[in-house]
Amino acid sequence: MVLIPMTTAAVGWQEWYQYFGFGARAVTGIEVAEKDTADLVGATWGPVRGGEVEDVSGLDVPDDTRLIAVAVPVDARAEGIGCETPKLVEQSTGREWRPVRLEIGLLSSPDEPETCISDELGEYEMIVPFVVPDDAEGPFWVDVRPYDAGGSFLRFSFEP
Repeated sequence: MVLIPMTTAAVGWQEWYQYFGFGARAVTGIEVAEKDTADLVGATWGPVRGGEVEDVSGLDVPDDTRLIAVAVPVDARAEGIGCETPKLVEQSTGREWRPVRLEIGLLSSPDEPETCISDELGEYEMIVPFVVPDDAEGPFWVDVRPYDAGGSFLRFSFEP
């Protein structure tokens, strides 16, 4: 009788820890207003800018969609700042989109990284393209999660 509750507690704790432990899941958004910056894990982030790309000739953008490009400035004061690729979130519905650079035929460029450059100090910009359906309406959030931020991430307000 003693083993059943202890086993249940141990399994439940293990599952929770794998999902939320070690900062494995970002749960605390640090909201950053449009045109503002934020400091996190040894870098200054933002302000985010961008908009809809009108000329998509030569790119594989599906019908009934729009291409939105976002620039996220980073000023790294410490080496080793890494992050996940940013995601775009529709504020009214919570729908999310991931970057689609290669999927639309836009080649990678060291001058336009879409994720953090962990071995570089100083300023650079992440350039991140998103394909969203025509019915997606702003405002959006651009979520950026630095690896060493534990369960925190930056949530920039963005209106294309």
